[in-house]
Amino acid sequence: MEGSHFKIYSASAGSGKTYALTKEYLKILLSHPSPSKFRQILAMTFTNKAVNEMKTRILGQLLAFGKNPTPKKQESLFKQLCQELTMNEQQMKARAKLVLKLILHNYSFFEISTIDKFNHKIIKTFARDLQLSQNFEVELDTELLLEEAVGRLLERTGADKKLTEALIAFSLEKIDDDKSWNIAFDLKEIGKLLFQENHAANVETLRSKSIYDFQEIQRKIASQIAALEKELKEAAQNVLQEIQNQGFEFEDFPRKTLPNHFKKITEGKFSTKDLYGSKTLEPNLLEGKLLKANDNRDISSLASRILAAYMSIKQNIYRHSYLRNIYSNIVPMTVLNEIAKEIKNIEEEKDIIPISSLNTILSKEIKNQPVPFIYERMGEKYRHYFIDEFQDTSKMQWDNLIPLVGNALESENERNERGSLFLVGDAKQAIYRWRGGRAEQFLNLINAKANPFVVAPSLHSLDTNWRSQDKIVEFNNMFFTTAAPVLKNEDYRSLFLKDSHQKTNNKPGGFVQITFLEKEVEDIHSLYCERVLDTIDQIVSENYGYADICILVRDNRKGALMADFLAQNNIPIISSEALLLKKNEKVVFLIAVLRIFENRQNREAAYHILKYLAQDETDKHVFISKNLDHIAEFLLEAYGFCIGNLQGKPVLTILEKAIIKFNLAIEAVAHIIALMDVVLDVEKREGPSVHAFLNYWDVKKESLSIAAPEGMDAVSIMTIHKAKGLEFPFVIFPFANAILDDKRKKKKSWVPTTEDEKIFALDEFLVNTTKEMLEYNNKAAQNYIEEEHKSVLDSMNVLYVALTRPIKGLYVFTEMGKELTEVKMASTYSDLFQWFVNKQGDSTNENHSFTFGAFPKKIETAVKTSSVEEDVSYVTRPTGDSEFVIATTTGRLWDNERLEAIAKGNLIHFALSQVKTSEDVPEAIQNLVASGDLPQESAEEVTIKVMEVVTHPELKRYYSQDLQILNEQEILAASGVSLRPDRITISENRATIIDYKTGDPAPKHKTQLIQYKKVLQDMDFEIEHAIIVYIDQNINLVFV
Repeated sequence: MEGSHFKIYSASAGSGKTYALTKEYLKILLSHPSPSKFRQILAMTFTNKAVNEMKTRILGQLLAFGKNPTPKKQESLFKQLCQELTMNEQQMKARAKLVLKLILHNYSFFEISTIDKFNHKIIKTFARDLQLSQNFEVELDTELLLEEAVGRLLERTGADKKLTEALIAFSLEKIDDDKSWNIAFDLKEIGKLLFQENHAANVETLRSKSIYDFQEIQRKIASQIAALEKELKEAAQNVLQEIQNQGFEFEDFPRKTLPNHFKKITEGKFSTKDLYGSKTLEPNLLEGKLLKANDNRDISSLASRILAAYMSIKQNIYRHSYLRNIYSNIVPMTVLNEIAKEIKNIEEEKDIIPISSLNTILSKEIKNQPVPFIYERMGEKYRHYFIDEFQDTSKMQWDNLIPLVGNALESENERNERGSLFLVGDAKQAIYRWRGGRAEQFLNLINAKANPFVVAPSLHSLDTNWRSQDKIVEFNNMFFTTAAPVLKNEDYRSLFLKDSHQKTNNKPGGFVQITFLEKEVEDIHSLYCERVLDTIDQIVSENYGYADICILVRDNRKGALMADFLAQNNIPIISSEALLLKKNEKVVFLIAVLRIFENRQNREAAYHILKYLAQDETDKHVFISKNLDHIAEFLLEAYGFCIGNLQGKPVLTILEKAIIKFNLAIEAVAHIIALMDVVLDVEKREGPSVHAFLNYWDVKKESLSIAAPEGMDAVSIMTIHKAKGLEFPFVIFPFANAILDDKRKKKKSWVPTTEDEKIFALDEFLVNTTKEMLEYNNKAAQNYIEEEHKSVLDSMNVLYVALTRPIKGLYVFTEMGKELTEVKMASTYSDLFQWFVNKQGDSTNENHSFTFGAFPKKIETAVKTSSVEEDVSYVTRPTGDSEFVIATTTGRLWDNERLEAIAKGNLIHFALSQVKTSEDVPEAIQNLVASGDLPQESAEEVTIKVMEVVTHPELKRYYSQDLQILNEQEILAASGVSLRPDRITISENRATIIDYKTGDPAPKHKTQLIQYKKVLQDMDFEIEHAIIVYIDQNINLVFV
């Protein structure tokens, strides 16, 4: 490799980072004389989708490079690599073919994965050392884990005296603050800290503290608060007394503000907001302006004493606020350890490890092991590292990787070759700080402030936007340069002043429209929705399809609002909200049926049941009222559905019976099958009871959904976070009025203790993040300022991601911003857009819209709209224990069903029908993805399983190039019966028959192969082998 072995690529939106990663990966792969170099490369990225995309891209390029001639799409990269590696085309083609073959035959060593998956692999290797079960599973659902842990903690109340005292005190405190006494929600909120890497080190310091320790700390803080309140009241009373002694009355002071200030304190009112809300009191005190304007009495000597008392009291008021803030968080800190203990118990009982714990385990137990020892235990050694989306890599993840990467970078192998590190990131797209991502980590590497290696990096900038048309790129260049001064941190500001400018890619065109809505409108949300609808109609009227449009929102609540409105106006949509199981009326009905099993007097559940059944009733109200209090009897009489006979049965059995009795399987309903998948999953985890399932449902119903069908002509609605890495012809961004630093969000901070606070025996306190922290102490103020700067950067980064998704058109709907004298005073997106437009000369039209560029015309007709639900055939079987079977002809509707199809071999069977030799596998998978038969996110699972078949020791010779291959060739038997073996291989006059099956071996499978053998023997073929290949978790062969 030329230049530095440590390369950092700064890749702005749409700048072709995947292309750059692929090129550098291929460069290492193809430059080395050893074709097995891929076994020494580890590439890591952020999501499984990105993993699959990169694997597909690399395999696809190798496949293309081996073809003659090279396909036009890959020709440019092929020639670049030939030139940079000083190889002629034939050499390159030969090496690409050889490398591809080796990867396919050793696919498990083709290491492109998420960081979490790599961490999991290391921990599995060291499981025994860590005293972990070899069969532990990684728990992805920390929400459920936390729910169960808090439930167990609350069950201990009464039996555990100290815990009970702490929780009762917490409940009483909430009541005093006019909040609900129910503390379960608060405990779950504080428990989330246990799964957040940003708080991991802080939480670790509390591990050694007992409930008693915290109660002692709480007692000491309460004592200090009481003493301080007494001191404050006395000091304020002294000021009032001195004012009176000097002959002044309350009425002598403007609006009685000064004496009332001290009077509030004597009454025990210590709110900083009330005491220091006045903008004139303190300035007047500092200038000695205490009396009314027409009062000329000399008050100078009194004024100086009042000022001194005011400042002293103010300092103590904020000290009081600080102590109250700490005190309110003591019980949450107290129970953190107890929640952690319950989580640990659950982990041991269920043999699970939360995914959030992987980094912590590595950091504590493995990171400090000698690197050669780690490699030795893993059985492999990586010399080349690729890390994508580095701005989203957490500090702990990076710290865990540094020893491994450092060993590769700073040492040489037996050929005197150093390893390498290739980092790609963009601090402007760091929008996962809440998950541990740190923009500063990437910035510090770029700015040479923190390099953990002795090797200096070479910096590269991908500065051309290959995604968007010219006018969109130019708009974003201007907008973010104009808005950058709102960021007070110099490094953050520089990101948008210097590093956001992109070159255009000579794609002429592009259109941007910013529309400002009047804030005073009575229903502003409806107005947003109406404007979006008008925009959709306008785009579609220009011969674009609905699928060309994506609506981006900041949160799911806004997405749900928009989805409901558009659905009511007959706009086809795909959104996480629209695909939720709880939105389907049949699912709502089935959940209500289950609730009746738990409580027959549940009138709300009875109402939902009757509401669904009343669809064909003339008078729905009478029908519901008549049967509401007798739901069990009604269901038995009208439908033969007997709750009594099914009481205590598994949920699956109850739902199967309900689906049959109420004819829910007449039409294709993806939601019902997805619900059954959830039932099966919960049954494996929690058991088959109705109670266990409903508990799960109530926690997870906001996220359980079917997957978006591919190829549907519908408007997409998604959050900006989900849109990261995606692109769309047209983007509509409504509700673009977010607050840059939203103080309404309840955040927690850790403030180091001062010398005076060492008596509390804690290194730091957990506090609610408030502006008052600026007055607490220097460390607290610094924490607050840093958090404020990071919060504004978060908002700017989210805005950057949103505005850089479109290819052709961008529509922004916001509200009228404030009139500012400088942009650094902006507090909302609206302010930034208003400032930008004003800087362009206030060129809005009568509709308060600013436009840039011209709308891109399209000649083609719009894509035909397809239905969300494809035709799915169902078969019911009304006998036996399991009364209901669903057989589907499509798997494109939902992830779980697709994965189930993979497990059964349906997709693999189809993929194998496209494969003649093992080299055909990548192209076969690509074709399946391109045709929509295989979701991109499932491509890796299918590839692995297909490769297990074609590289199986006893099968691989039947997938070689020197055989004649007949896949699914129809053969007409003498009896007139048409037969279609899955695969026949022929060499001279010898034939081998291979048939793929799923499920348990059955006699009929052998009978079928015997029939195939006889037909081929009648055709004068000598049968070498007849093999049944069972494709399940393992590949099993049966020779007939």
